[in-house]
Amino acid sequence: MNRHQLELFKVVAEKKNFSHASEILHISQPAISQQIQILEEELGVKLFQRTTRKVSLTDEGKLLYHYAIQICNLFADAEKNLSEFSKVVRGSLTIGASQTIGEYFLPKFIGGFKELYPQVQITIQIFNTQHIAKAVHEQTLDIGLVEGQVDGEDLNIIPFLDDELLVIVHPSHPLAGQKTVDLEQFSLFPFVLREKGSGTRQVMEDALTKAGWDPENLSVVMELGSTEAVKSAVEANLGISVLSARSVQKELQLKTLKALRIADIKFMRKFYIVTSSKKYSSPSMEHFLKYIQTEKEVNIENI
Repeated sequence: MNRHQLELFKVVAEKKNFSHASEILHISQPAISQQIQILEEELGVKLFQRTTRKVSLTDEGKLLYHYAIQICNLFADAEKNLSEFSKVVRGSLTIGASQTIGEYFLPKFIGGFKELYPQVQITIQIFNTQHIAKAVHEQTLDIGLVEGQVDGEDLNIIPFLDDELLVIVHPSHPLAGQKTVDLEQFSLFPFVLREKGSGTRQVMEDALTKAGWDPENLSVVMELGSTEAVKSAVEANLGISVLSARSVQKELQLKTLKALRIADIKFMRKFYIVTSSKKYSSPSMEHFLKYIQTEKEVNIENI
C-alpha cells in the first residue's frame, strides 16, 4: 500500500464514482480500477460495493478511508513544511478563469508568479463563472477566478479585485461624443452582449434591475461567447455593449471604440477567488493565492 493508491482510493470513496474520480485525477478509469484492485488484493479485503452507476464503501473500506484521510494529510503537511525549509516551491496548479480575467488579468499574474516560482506547472482553463464554480466544487480545478458572486456548498469565496464595466460604442455611433448617457438613451439602441451565465452580463443586469429597469426590455440583437467577439461586433457597428474597462484599453487607445458611463449608475463588480473547502491546499496553491491577493490592480486610464 502506497500513498498514490491511498489518494486514488480516497477520491473514489468521496465521489462514489470511478468516472468522476477519473476526471478529478486526470487518470483513466481503467487505471484507477486496476490500482484499487491491487490495493484490495494487498490488504486481503473488499473496499467497495460496486453497482453499474456508483460505488459505496464496505465496512473495511470505511475503516481504511478514516486512516487514508489522516495519512494523506500527514503527507501534505510534510511536503508543505519541507518546501518551507528548501525555499523551493514545486507542483502543479489547474486554474479556471472566467473570460475577462483569463484574457486580460491572469497573464500578468502568471508571468509575475512564474518569475518567483518557475518550478510550478500551471494549466489554465477558460469557462464562464457558473462552470468554474461547479468544477471547483467537483475538485477538477484547484482554483477558480470568477467575475461574479457565486454560491455553493463547500466553496470558499474571497474577493480580490474591483472592476468597472463601461458602455462601449463605435466611434461613429450617436452616443460616441458623450461622456455619459442617461438610462433612457442607453436603452434605445441595439445591444451585443455576452451569453447568459457570464459574469459580465450578470453584473450589468443586476445593476439595471437595482436601478428599477428590466434588462429584458433591452433590444439584444446578438449574444456572443467571448469578450473579443463582442468587441469585434461593436467595432463593426452592430450594436453597443457593456464590457470591462480593462478589456477595452487597447481599443480605446487605438480609437476603434469609444467608452462612456451611465449617469447615476456604476457597473462595478468584484473578482472572486473560489476554492474548495474539502480540497488539500498544496504549497504551490497557497503561494499562488497569497501572490494574487497581494498584487495591486493596474489603474484604468481615464476616459
